[in-house]
Formats: sequence, C-alpha cells, structure tokens
Amino acid sequence: MPITEVRPAPGTKPRFRPPRGTVPAALLLTLAVLCICTAAGLTGTLFFPLLSLWADCLLVCLVLAAVRRAGVRFALFHGSILVGVYLVLAICGSLQVAGRDFVYVWDYANYTLLQYAAEEAFAAGPLAGLGHLLASLTEDYTSFICLFTEFPFFLSAHTGDSFVLSQLVSVLPALLLALGGVVVKVGQMLEVKNPHGFFLMGLSLAACFPFLRMAAALGQPDWFGLIFAFVILLLTLDYRFDTAEPARWAGLFFATAALILTRRWYLYFIVGYYAVYAVTVLAGAVRLGRAGSGRAVGDRIRGLITFGAGSVAAMIVLFRPIVVKVLTYSYAEHYAAYNTGGLGLELSSQAFRLGPLYLPLLIAGVVWACRHGKAPLAVQTLACLAVSLVLFTRVQNMGAHQTLLLVPGYAVLFLLGAAALAESLGSFRRLKIGYWLFTLAFSMSVRLSPLTTIALPEFLFPLLDTGATEEFVRLDTMTYDRTDLGQIRALARWIDRHCAESEFAYMIPHSMTYCPDTFKNASLPDRPLEDKLAFGFGILGTQPFPTELFEAKYVLTADPFPWCYEVSGVAAKLNDQFFTISGGYYVPEQRFDMGNGTVFTAYRRVTPVTRAEAEAYQAAFAQEDAQFPELYSQVIQSWLAEKGL
Repeated sequence: MPITEVRPAPGTKPRFRPPRGTVPAALLLTLAVLCICTAAGLTGTLFFPLLSLWADCLLVCLVLAAVRRAGVRFALFHGSILVGVYLVLAICGSLQVAGRDFVYVWDYANYTLLQYAAEEAFAAGPLAGLGHLLASLTEDYTSFICLFTEFPFFLSAHTGDSFVLSQLVSVLPALLLALGGVVVKVGQMLEVKNPHGFFLMGLSLAACFPFLRMAAALGQPDWFGLIFAFVILLLTLDYRFDTAEPARWAGLFFATAALILTRRWYLYFIVGYYAVYAVTVLAGAVRLGRAGSGRAVGDRIRGLITFGAGSVAAMIVLFRPIVVKVLTYSYAEHYAAYNTGGLGLELSSQAFRLGPLYLPLLIAGVVWACRHGKAPLAVQTLACLAVSLVLFTRVQNMGAHQTLLLVPGYAVLFLLGAAALAESLGSFRRLKIGYWLFTLAFSMSVRLSPLTTIALPEFLFPLLDTGATEEFVRLDTMTYDRTDLGQIRALARWIDRHCAESEFAYMIPHSMTYCPDTFKNASLPDRPLEDKLAFGFGILGTQPFPTELFEAKYVLTADPFPWCYEVSGVAAKLNDQFFTISGGYYVPEQRFDMGNGTVFTAYRRVTPVTRAEAEAYQAAFAQEDAQFPELYSQVIQSWLAEKGL
C-alpha cells in the first residue's frame, strides 16, 4: 500500500508534529551527553541503567517509525485502547506474580542471572560492560535483552519476581505498539467497515492470549522477540517490492537480526515466514506478467532479489559465528530428549494451547476470510505456521515459550476472527460481545505455570485434583506455589555452613520440583551457594556427565526421587548407580524432611574417588555414551587423566 499523507479533516485542528529528524537528533544528543558524562566520571553505576533507558526509548521510536512506514497512523482512539490494554495486562501480571511462591530454576532463572552478570560487567566499566554484551551474542542465551530490561530492574529489589515485573516496563509498551500497528494494518487490508470495533476486539484478544504472556510471567523474556516479529509483519504484509524503499528494507533487516539475537529458535518463524512471503511476491509477479505488466514484474523480482540476497550476505558477515554453529551443530540429535512425539503430538499440543476459546476464534476467522474474498491472507498465514511447525518438530517439540514463534501467525488469524465478530455485530450482538468479554476474562485468569499445557483459570485448578490428573496437580502445585520455601532455605543454609571456601556439594535430583537451582535461587538476589552447589545433570544430549560428583564433599539425593514431565531419565539412572556403588565411599550425614513427603539425605564422602568408581559410572551409561561419547566417556577419561588416576 503506498504511503499517503494524512490531512486533517476540514474544520479540525491539525495535530502538532515535531520537525522531521527531531527525534533522531534528540536520541543522538542524549547518547552523546551520556557518553561525555561517563567519560567525565559523572555517571558511575548509573551508566548501564541510563543506557538501558536510552535503548528503551530508541526501541519505541523505531517501532513507531516502522508503524509509520507501513502506512499506519494511530489516532486518539487507538492510543486510548493501547493504554487501557497495557494497564489491564500490567495490573493482572503484577497480581499473578504477587499471588504465588515460585522459585526460578533452569530456563526461568537464566535471564535473571544474565542480568546480574551484565550488571557486574558494567560495574567494571562501560567498555567492559559493552564488551560483555557483544561477547554474549554468539551464545544460545545472549545478554541482548538485558540491555533493555536493566533500567526498571536497577530500580527494583533484584529478585526473580522483580525481573518479571521489569518486563512490564521495558518490553510490554513497545510490544503493544507493534501489535497495535499490525491490527490497524490488517484492518486496512481487510477493509473492515467497523474499524474501531475491530481494533478494540483484535488488539485485546491477541494481547491477552495466555501463551503470549506465559514465558514472560515465568521469567523468560522471550516475548521480547515478538516486537521484531510484528515489525516484520508490519513492513511486509502488503508490500510487494513494486518500489524500492531502502528505509523499509533496512527496517526489515534489523528487525530480523534483532529477532535472531533474542532467541535462536525464532529462526523457524523467520524461515517459514520469508519462504511463504517470497512465494507470495513471486506469485503476484506471475499474475502481473499475465496481465502484460512486464516492467512491474521486473521491478518486483529485482527488488526481492536485491533485498533477499543482500540481507543473507549481510547476515552471514555480521553473524558468522551464529551461522556456523547453526549449520554445524546437530540440534536434532542433541535435543532429542525434548522430541517427545513429533508433529502429531505438536498439533495436539497446539490445539490444547489455543484452548476452547481461541481455537474456535481462529477457525471462524479463516472461514470469514474465505467467504469475504480475503482467503490469500489466511492461506499465507496458515502456510507460514505449517512450515515453521514442521521445521521445528524435526528437532524437538515445543515448550510453552517456544510457542511464541507461532504467535505472529496466530495473531493474524485471531484478527480475522475479530473481523468476523466486529463486522457482523448487527446479528447476535449480545452473544458476540459476551464471547469476546468472556474470552478476555477467561484468558487473563489463566494459571501461568511451567506445567501448563492447556489454558485454564486459577479457580478451576483445584477441581482437577482427582483421578488421572491428581499427580499433575501435585507436581504443578509443588513447582508454582511452593509450600516448602522454609525447608529449601534451611537445607541451603546447611550446605553453606558445612562447605568451606574450596568445598562444594553435588545434588543428584534434576527435576522441576527439586534441582540445584531450587536451592541456589531460593533467596535471590543472594546466592550463597553459587560456588558451593554444583550444576545439575539431567538432559540427555546437552549436559555432560557431572565429574563434580567425584569431587564433592557431600552428595545429596531424595526419597522418593523427584520426577517431572520435562526431564529425561539420566538423573534417575545416576541416582540408581550412586546407591549401587556408594557403599564404602559415603556415609549418611543429615536428613531433611521437606514437609511434602520428600526427604533429602546428605551423604559425606569418606573415601577418595578411585578409577574403578569412575569407570563404574561410565559403564552404567554405556548406552548414552554410544550416542554422545563427547559427553560421557571422553569427559570421564579426561577427568581421570587430569587427576592422575
């Protein structure tokens, strides 16, 4: 759609707009002043949070620039709805965090710990901090997001909950602006006759989708990437390279790069979306050719090739380490523990995640699009979802946070559903408005737990505590709303007191209910066990055999052995082998009753490790070693050689 100047209606007062270039100039001046003050020693520890605030402002400005480039103009109505939706999400999110006792473990703690590490790096100086951010860009978990979350986090209590709430300040505003732009753009393409009703329903339904908010509520700020995914949608949904727009191309390139830096698995969305987009552009060029518009065909293909080839070349140059790792590392082999059922199971899981309200909305949207001549948008979106889903499940099945890579496609289909509601409010008006309001209320009350597979409100959860779901409810409650925080902290204090400066303990359980992180992160930001409790072992293909077991002063395990749905059985196998050969090497030292049927026992090593003991563990994992020798026998033999055994 060509961008046209929007003129005020006759008799209305035009809105004030600053002269072109004022905002970029102000941002550059602010950055220059910040750098000068830092060089003069005036910022001290404030440099990182001030840089973060500047980055947040820059992000909002870039999103608004993309919105404008896409031909979207926000009016007072749009702004009011955006503010209202933001307040609902922020208030409900804050109440959900305040109403639980959750210990951040595994992936749910990664970014909080990355934030601590980034702050520590910047404490050594601005250059050291910036170097830390840049050096992390080749890692699976980068510190890219930390740059944007630091300002509100700096002002907080630095707990895990603080990090979750910081996202409501640093991520949510830009995300809603980008989503709002997509809603208006889709409304333009659908030529909706009730644009206000469509915007209100579409924005609220998409923003309140539980699995858009799930990861963020648990400490995984992966939804940050949706800002850039929505920008990509904004700049491509109706753009077909009929004219060369360098500014649009630059926006697409940098949004794509930022999306990759957010989380690497967003590549599956990128590949799926751009593949379908290229086919769409080429199909349009074929239609133009049949209509006799040869010059227009040439312009389209030339623009597509120029942008595509240039972007790929630039990505390879700028992100060579990432490209090399993606091409050389066998993710499918090493992440096999997460491949729990392939495509069939994933389709079933996604149907559950959409739930009894969003799945009908999605279907109704596709039907409405087909009946009103908008089938191409629905077909393209479904094709993107299909390609992304198939590619991803060749590696593993999706967790709740990885479902985010499907959210851009889901959002477009939700908007088609919103059009079906808003465009026909004249019939069954009360029923449709009631469905919309009930969906919002239902979605905002969903229990956002690590074990959530189907979106259900909090008040329904106790009703599941019977029959086949009883064990699930027990594990979910232990994980999400802990009643054993006192016992966890008591055990952590015992380890801290009984391990001297160079001593440490090893904990065998590695499940969502109990793992080393449970005890290391129970009192964030304090982590007295950082160097006194070794990292765990439980994921086949990604975690090496823990030679720390041989060196630990204490080994802790539990009865019954903690088990959870998302972990492979190697931790349980390690536990069995420990009891098989522990006689003569360990004596029980202390028991800890967790108050929920689980009892931990700390065993003290009394006999130094021998080669026979280490090789007994190696033999116990012969099957795993045959598949991943670099994680088992090579690790153990290298450790034995290092220790002269």
